Amino acid sequence: MSEDEELSVWDHVQELSSRLRRIMVALVITMMIVMSLPADLEKVIQLDFSDYTLLVSKIIEMLQEAVLPEGVTLIAFNWLDSFYIYVMIAFTISFIICLPYTATQVYAFLAPAIYENEKKSLFVFVGTFVLLFLLGVTYAYFILIPATFRVLYQFVYQTRVMPFYSVKDFFDIVPFGLVGSGLCYTFPLVIYTLVVIDIVRVDDLRRMRKHLFLGLAIVTAFLTPDPTPVSMLLMTIPFYILYELTIIVLSRVMKNRPNRVIEAGLQASLEVLGKTGDSNFDS
Repeated sequence: MSEDEELSVWDHVQELSSRLRRIMVALVITMMIVMSLPADLEKVIQLDFSDYTLLVSKIIEMLQEAVLPEGVTLIAFNWLDSFYIYVMIAFTISFIICLPYTATQVYAFLAPAIYENEKKSLFVFVGTFVLLFLLGVTYAYFILIPATFRVLYQFVYQTRVMPFYSVKDFFDIVPFGLVGSGLCYTFPLVIYTLVVIDIVRVDDLRRMRKHLFLGLAIVTAFLTPDPTPVSMLLMTIPFYILYELTIIVLSRVMKNRPNRVIEAGLQASLEVLGKTGDSNFDS
């Protein structure tokens, strides 16, 4: 590798590090704001601090009512459990709020590898990223997480134990499920970007579909807390549908798009021919 290439790689690392720092700073600032927001801003404006409740506390209560099976009691087994779940939920909310900024930084890092006419699609990229992530969060909130807890709760009757669970364990599963499902739904955009910058070809995606589906099934089987195939299928099937839709979209988008490898080869050939012509002319 030449010195220019080493400098170029180092410049890319520095650029990535800089953008990651910006994302982290934005996330920390947003998290501090979220942790201090009141649930009822109108009362604070009126200087009424009676029954003062933080917004995160209300969201924690809402999550329990939405996804926790009826009859289950959550218990804090440690003095720090309540503080832990407060920070965890605040981080999850802040992560979702910072999504547009995160997507913008990711796009800005990838922009040099994209055609000029494709760089104008910043708002499309950011909007699609946020939309897919929120779609995944919504799916997890209304379908995936409640179904997982219902399946797990059925084992209570089989073992004849009291349904008392750790509040920390519960809120370890909920944010992980929400954020994990959201990121999983953005994977088609990752695939689209890899194809656009000529790292992966559409034909490769077609050939890898069976292996990808098998690998995804294995990964979700280990990641989901549900020992039955229910959660695994609820994660795998929507992802596979999105994967197939991505292939269809890419097939149409890339149909009339020039191949960078061919373009680079033609350009190199023209340069060689030009130098050969100049040498013959000088002779």
